[in-house]
Amino acid sequence: MTADENTPLLDDGAAPPKTAKAVKVAGAVFSPANRILLAGFIMSFTLGVTQVPIIYVFRLMECDIFYTHNPPFEGSGDRCHRREINAGTATQVSLLGMLTSISGVFNLFVCGYFIKLWGPRWAFCSQTTIVGIRVLTQVIGVTIGGRTGELMFQYFQIIGIIGGPRGYQLVLNTSVSELVAAKDRTAVFGRLQGAIMLGTAFGFILGGVLGDVYNIRRPFEVAFFLYVATTIYGALFMPTKAGNENTTKKQGARGISGFFAPLKIIVPHKYRLESGKVIKNYSLIFLALGIFLGVFASGYAPILLQMYGTSEFNFGTTENGFLMFGNSAIRGIFLLFMFPKIISAGRTWFNGAPPSTETTETEPECHIPTDPGEFEAVEGGEVPQEPVQSPDPDEEDSGTGFDLFFVRWSLVVDSLVTFSAAFSRNNWQVYLAGFLLPFASGSAPAAKGVMTEMCAPHQRPDAISAITLVESTATLMTQGLFGLIYAAFSEIDQPSLTFFCNAGFAVFGFMVLFMAHLPPPNSKKVDGDDSETETEAET
Repeated sequence: MTADENTPLLDDGAAPPKTAKAVKVAGAVFSPANRILLAGFIMSFTLGVTQVPIIYVFRLMECDIFYTHNPPFEGSGDRCHRREINAGTATQVSLLGMLTSISGVFNLFVCGYFIKLWGPRWAFCSQTTIVGIRVLTQVIGVTIGGRTGELMFQYFQIIGIIGGPRGYQLVLNTSVSELVAAKDRTAVFGRLQGAIMLGTAFGFILGGVLGDVYNIRRPFEVAFFLYVATTIYGALFMPTKAGNENTTKKQGARGISGFFAPLKIIVPHKYRLESGKVIKNYSLIFLALGIFLGVFASGYAPILLQMYGTSEFNFGTTENGFLMFGNSAIRGIFLLFMFPKIISAGRTWFNGAPPSTETTETEPECHIPTDPGEFEAVEGGEVPQEPVQSPDPDEEDSGTGFDLFFVRWSLVVDSLVTFSAAFSRNNWQVYLAGFLLPFASGSAPAAKGVMTEMCAPHQRPDAISAITLVESTATLMTQGLFGLIYAAFSEIDQPSLTFFCNAGFAVFGFMVLFMAHLPPPNSKKVDGDDSETETEAET
């Protein structure tokens, strides 16, 4: 081989090109971010196995309770197809959802504390272990049946305070937020949510089929063993730490202050303008309120579609399984593949084309320091007071404006689809509504991107906890309130009116989000410990 000016003088023993390429590809496929996405898929798949059977189980148990106080059923057809049973099922499922959401709210504080105490790996394992214990009690509840079975399902949701679905999602979102660059954070939040939705979709279909082919207890038994496998996966492959060492030290408060840190995020923040004037920005409050109303409007939609299909079109576990499979699968595909492209293209449209990188490409790889401030301090000498190198502007998320725009209009799409679902008169129309709703599902990851960008880096885990707390609280209220509304409308044989209520709240959330706006350009956030006194003006 003839040597030329590009031939290295020394053989450094590097791996052959093909081997190095294979290692690089393997490293990309099994990167920490992808392992987190896979953990989200597996966990949501396991949770989805029991979601469809739970509603059918409650209908059967409510049916048994009804006929213990009424004459036996005579004639042909489904003996459980009665308004009283449908209304009772809606009430009991709503109570179950309320208890689940209450547990989920407290679980966020507990799991956030576990993350700071143990790191994401063992915090994740704690969540999967506790949820596995809970599903074991559900196996016993299905076996007993009747009112006792319903009470077992409901009361044992309380152990979800220590470990539950909200907790494991918090672990995954926190890990992802510290592993990716700011400019990619919103898209990766969407991909994670998409992986969770895909897992939920396949769990729905498996749970429905297992309930029909075998018996209604089998999905809960299968889910228990899947939780064991998920715990083992988490112990082996989840990252041990989230973020760099400095960020971890800043967020490592382990007292009462650290436990309730998420509550301190959704407050007005001060920003110093270029003129030196300090203003208050209330955007995080309006963003949280808008997301609350959005989740409040749409959070009951999957349960509502199942309840409506069951009561009006006699859906069983298989039909509901296919309905929820389609809903979650389309949502997962949308968030995994379409949402990142929409965010990227939307930011380009919203902010204009990014600056040319030709100058950057021609810069030399090695930079020779010429300024005294660029030299590292000698050991034992004076430590520089300012950073030697300014942050790379490419690492900053410059597309938060479009993210906020996307959150607003997602609620409009959601309200239109929900409003249209009220006019369903055939079972295929229920399926159509379930397939269209996912295209308005990007508001949650976009809101996470906005909130994490408006907070300091060491506050990102608490910011994610805060937005998840808002979602959990909204879910709690929507399952309680709309469950009662659906039960009341079922009593008068008009359950479809519930869809109109959902659509109205989505429109209200859209209006509230218009009061949320980003801080003024070139403004600087003022820390809480800033002792300078400035004239304040409220925006």
